[in-house]
Amino acid sequence: KARRDQINAQIRALRDLLPLPEGERPRLSYLHVMALACIYTRKGACLRPGPTRGAPLELLGGPELADLVASL
Repeated sequence: KARRDQINAQIRALRDLLPLPEGERPRLSYLHVMALACIYTRKGACLRPGPTRGAPLELLGGPELADLVASL
C-alpha cells in the first residue's frame, strides 16, 4: 500500500507540472497523465530540436497541447 501511495503521489505531482489549464487537470485519470507526460516529453525531445546541439528544446505549445488533451 505504501508503494502504491508513493506512485500515486508522484503521478499527482507530474499532473501539476503539465502546462494545462487548472480546470483540465482534475479531470485527467492517472493513465491520461502518464500518456500526456510521455507524449509531451517524446514530442519535445524528438520532433522539435533546438537550433543547435545543447540548446533548450521547444516543447508543445498551447494549441498543440489543447488538441492532444481533446484527443484523449
